[in-house]
Amino acid sequence: MRFRPKAWIQALNNRTYLPTLVALVVIIAAGISAESQNDTIYEQKLRADVQYEAGLIRARIEGNLAADIQLVRGLQAVLSTEPDMTQRRFSQLAAHLLEAEDSLRNIAAAPDLVIKLMHPMEGNEAAIGLDYRKNDAQRAAALLARDSGELVLAGPVDLLQGGRGMIARFPIFIGPQGSKSFWGILSSVIDIDAVYSKGGLTDPDLMIDVALIGKDGKGASGAQFYGNPDILEDSPVLMDIVLPVGTWQLAARPKEGWPTRADNKWQLRFTILLAGAFILFPTALAGRLSAARRSVIQTLKRRERELEALSRRLEMAVETSKIGIWEIEDNSDSAIWDHRMRELYGDPVGSSDVPLTVWRSFLHPNDRDRVINGFQEALRHVRNHSIDFRVRLENGTHKNIRAMGCSFRDSRGRNRMIGVEWDVTRDVDLNNELKRTNQQLTHRNAQLTYAKQAAEKADQAKTEFLANMSHEIRTPMNGIIGMSDILAESPLSAEQEQCVDTIRDSSVALLKIINDILDLSRLEAGKMEISTVDFNLRKCVDGAVDVLRPKLREKGLTFTQTFARELPEQVHGDDGRLRQILVNLLSNAVKFTQYGSVSLHVSRDVKDPYHLFIDVVDTGIGISEDQARHVFERFSQADAATTRHYGGTGLGLTIYNILAQRMGGGISLNSNEGQGSCFRLEIRLSAARTAPSAPTQISPETAQQKPGPGVLLLADDNRTNRLLIRKFLADTPLNVIEAENGREAVDMCRDHQPAIILMDMSMPEVDGLTATRQIRTSNMAQPAIIALTANAFESDRRACLDAGMDRFLQKPIRKPLLLETIASVQAERAAPPDQTKDGTNS
Repeated sequence: MRFRPKAWIQALNNRTYLPTLVALVVIIAAGISAESQNDTIYEQKLRADVQYEAGLIRARIEGNLAADIQLVRGLQAVLSTEPDMTQRRFSQLAAHLLEAEDSLRNIAAAPDLVIKLMHPMEGNEAAIGLDYRKNDAQRAAALLARDSGELVLAGPVDLLQGGRGMIARFPIFIGPQGSKSFWGILSSVIDIDAVYSKGGLTDPDLMIDVALIGKDGKGASGAQFYGNPDILEDSPVLMDIVLPVGTWQLAARPKEGWPTRADNKWQLRFTILLAGAFILFPTALAGRLSAARRSVIQTLKRRERELEALSRRLEMAVETSKIGIWEIEDNSDSAIWDHRMRELYGDPVGSSDVPLTVWRSFLHPNDRDRVINGFQEALRHVRNHSIDFRVRLENGTHKNIRAMGCSFRDSRGRNRMIGVEWDVTRDVDLNNELKRTNQQLTHRNAQLTYAKQAAEKADQAKTEFLANMSHEIRTPMNGIIGMSDILAESPLSAEQEQCVDTIRDSSVALLKIINDILDLSRLEAGKMEISTVDFNLRKCVDGAVDVLRPKLREKGLTFTQTFARELPEQVHGDDGRLRQILVNLLSNAVKFTQYGSVSLHVSRDVKDPYHLFIDVVDTGIGISEDQARHVFERFSQADAATTRHYGGTGLGLTIYNILAQRMGGGISLNSNEGQGSCFRLEIRLSAARTAPSAPTQISPETAQQKPGPGVLLLADDNRTNRLLIRKFLADTPLNVIEAENGREAVDMCRDHQPAIILMDMSMPEVDGLTATRQIRTSNMAQPAIIALTANAFESDRRACLDAGMDRFLQKPIRKPLLLETIASVQAERAAPPDQTKDGTNS
């Protein structure tokens, strides 16, 4: 026997054994690959399970926190419209929130960054009066909320009341759009343990370990505050929890960590081994077949698997889509329906062969011809077809059907169509409901438009009523106060002088009450505006103090006035309102102080020189802490005895607190009963817009002089007012002529050419504004026109100046002010022509 060393190579080339050998190699490779893929799939499945559990936790936490924040935002919106909310009102609203969400522990409101409102109060009494600006732990977050104007969410932190929680701080701004001012902070404590519990973190059946990172909403860069730190080092599943402000990062892994291998490894190996045995045996038997036969068999098997997969996919798609499949043939009287089609029509014949007459009987009479003709045309011309129609089934059910079909010519030359149908009743109903809703919205919008117009008419009526009330009240008051002033200048006995003084004091007190009521009405109607100008701060404060100096001397009170260093000299704001507030605060201090002193101190914020604090301190009767809580409420004084002894409506502090709030601040009180009071006025001004003008060259002595000679035209339809002004001007060299309406005023101005006109706004035939415009546009010597009217709104003042008047005086008018104004106007008209009206060089 001859030895042949290459015999084994020839054996490998024998095609009988080659398929078996290849199959063995493939089985081994497939086993290795399958085991590797199994490990990968197992790990992916495990990570997917962990991600699913973590996703549920994330969704619960995000939803619960968002719900808590949204509830508190509702209270934030209420506070922005009710900045003077009482503790009782606050507790009622906050109680509803705490009942709705048990994760909310407490809610507090801090106007001017000082906690004054709290719910629940029990256990949180120590927090009342906490000043965020003086608290190192909360200052930064509170100031960030104030300065950014956005929600600030901090935590989790350890709570003073015990436990841990998150603190949400909401800034609150009040005022009209475009000029909103900072009111304070609304804060809410969210129980973090409740958040964890609702999120499922404390569930004993939880299948994953979880860690949370991102304290204070800082996301992945923040500190870890929950869970085992080892989780972060064990290739965790990471996802972001989106908070209302900022994010947390959630890290998760399976309980006790990731397994090192799949738990079905030996089952997989046994399956592969068994499958290999079944593959190798028939492969060995088939190994003797020709290469061509093996190729054909492999091709048939591959196509069979592809067809099976495609068939399963199609079957699954049809099952899940609830679409019925049908088939029809040209010139045939029946159609073939699958079970979905039979379910769609209620299985009318109990068979897949359905006569077309049965199908046609279900069609809605209004749709029948259109549907039948459409299908016939598409089948005849071999084209695709789509149509919607209505059917009524045997059980009385109505449905909207959508059908799509594809026509083709088969191998025998016959036209056939295969199509699908599905129920679109819900889609049609939703579309019809959408149309009805749109119609309702259109109708609702029309109603809202009508309501808006009605509200605007009501507001206009209220404005006109206030203007009429102001005019009708001030007109007789002008006569009463003016005549009492004139009577006081006459030679009187002591008893008569006492009667006149009583009339004057009572008239002034009545006017103050009337002004307070009208001012409050204008504030509520939004008709009292803040008018900003450049002014000298010290002069404004001095002017308010000068008003009260006679009363201070009369009562023998010591007065001290101080200014802090580095106060701005020129500022921009409403000097009239500031002076009005200061006069009220000083007047109250003098009224309620019988012995001792009154002092006024002006200071500023260290960071903002235009953020001012003005303290009015007295040694008067003071008020108790309980009374102090109500002192800024309308029609409120300390008690009934105070009202009887000192008088007043209790409206002053209400009005001026609202004015101070509109100027970016407010009024606060610190008082001890029997030891005096300290009222602090806080306002926010701004830098002066223009450089200070040169001082006027009209000397102060000129303003104190009596009016000089000249013709003065008095235009007023009220006989009492004309008599009063004549008596005021009786001892002056002025030649006074009178007009009873605007038309006479224009004619007399043209005939007599007066130097000064005292013009009333409301007169018959032609009003004062129209008369002024006619005078200003006529070719005559132009007089100085001074408005003297009972219309006291800011809009009235602007209307007079816009019409061409030079000054604006309100009734009731006092004699000194009238004489000073006339003398001032005469001095301005006598000034050299190179000076402007305010005395500066042109």
